Amino acid sequence: MKIATLSTTNDIELLRTLALAMVREGASALNANLLVLAEKDNRIRLLEEALMLARQHRFGRKCEALSGLQRSLFEEDTDADIAAAETQLESLLPKSPSDEAEQHSIPARKPLPEQLPRVEKVISPASDSCPDCGHVLRFIRDEVSERLDYIPASFVVNRYIRPQYSCDCCQTVVSASMTATIIPKGLPEVGLVTQVVASKYRDYQPLYRQSHIFARDGVEIPVSTLAGWVGAAGVALAPLAELLRLDLLKRTVVHADETPLLILDAKQGGKACKGYLWAYVSGEKTGSGIVCFDSQPGRAAKYPEAYLSGWNGSLVSDGYAAYHPLNNGGEVVNVACWAHARRGFADLFKANHDPRAEMALKMISQLYKLEKKIRHRGIDKIRQWRQRYSKPRLDALWTWLERQVEACASSSALHKAIKYALNHKTELCRFLDDGGLPLDNNRCERAIRPVVMGRSNWLFAGSLAAGQRAAKIMSLLETARLNGLEPYAWLKSVLTRLPEWPEDRLHELLPFPENTFTD
Repeated sequence: MKIATLSTTNDIELLRTLALAMVREGASALNANLLVLAEKDNRIRLLEEALMLARQHRFGRKCEALSGLQRSLFEEDTDADIAAAETQLESLLPKSPSDEAEQHSIPARKPLPEQLPRVEKVISPASDSCPDCGHVLRFIRDEVSERLDYIPASFVVNRYIRPQYSCDCCQTVVSASMTATIIPKGLPEVGLVTQVVASKYRDYQPLYRQSHIFARDGVEIPVSTLAGWVGAAGVALAPLAELLRLDLLKRTVVHADETPLLILDAKQGGKACKGYLWAYVSGEKTGSGIVCFDSQPGRAAKYPEAYLSGWNGSLVSDGYAAYHPLNNGGEVVNVACWAHARRGFADLFKANHDPRAEMALKMISQLYKLEKKIRHRGIDKIRQWRQRYSKPRLDALWTWLERQVEACASSSALHKAIKYALNHKTELCRFLDDGGLPLDNNRCERAIRPVVMGRSNWLFAGSLAAGQRAAKIMSLLETARLNGLEPYAWLKSVLTRLPEWPEDRLHELLPFPENTFTD
């Protein structure tokens, strides 16, 4: 219509007005198209970001986590391939003087542990005369070298012979009584029961695998028999596990986390139901380490509330809502984990090297660098250092995050990472005012990691009762490991003492460094 008007009129003012109107319409349409293109570009960027994060989670190595079981298996085969190739090359290629010099420059390997038994094997010359001139040899010194050997575990049958005596006066027979064991009149000694229990709950070897291993030595032990030993050991250790929980409730700082655990439900024909293994670990500054596991069929807040009933203190956890707040009848202060707060930025930077994610990681790393320097100081000194050095850096981080959250798209991964930190700002700042609080929840994650790795072997708990029994035994074994005790040695010592140990002295058997465990 306007084009037709332009071609039929000679009015200068009308032509100018029509031309300006057409320019405005074109500019408006162009702006609209630019807005649509910008929106599409933003949508494409968000989709690409989500795709990169998904690929990172699926295929990439997580920068937060230690090498997992699958990576360990891969590295084992890679190292074996390298060693095989080097061995073949050494046998094929001639050695030069430079190669021998390089071989002598290799650092000496770490000496073998002194506590290992030594078997001396003397290798004497074939003759006491010189092989060149026949002259009698004179002894100078012993050249000693050590090699490490392995003797497979073996069974030993202990025969108990009890002489019997008669009394002509009383007409009775007198003999010594057998030593009390946790399985009266049973086949196994304490050492065998300990091996079965430790292999199942520490080395994560199912009972059917242990049965096959025993069969190689000609000892046929049915899985049902091994299960009976485990059940008896679980009953004997249950009071100790409860004492461990009560001791945990006396600590002012407790870490908490949970991991999925499949539990078979007998009421549903053995159907596998998703349960959870809850983990509670005492704070590093609160005394001897304590690790407590609790197997439950769900992930609701009622489970930590029941386990920590009446407890007062600071609970270190991730952002899971079950811990916020914890209505357990006590006074619980929630403390957030900085490792979880930085994880969103770490994943984003790993996926697309976002400079804003890199900036957040650098600012958070300053907090960790300070913690590394002061971790061995007293609680008061740690608080003073945090107030003086960590607080200004943390204030700068919050200012930067609040400025960035307005500048990024609400559905972006960066926005989600920033909102997570800002939503938990109060809990993330609590470590500043208490030197006994940690910076993150890694202490609990380290305690729960072996269970996660072992889950690939035993896959599920056969029942809720089996899960709870496993939780109690693993609590004691992991506590022993955390306190520097060898779990097998501690368990054998305790199972040997338990049948005749006074009930009012059970606390002396807890796996703490201050308790002594000698056979």
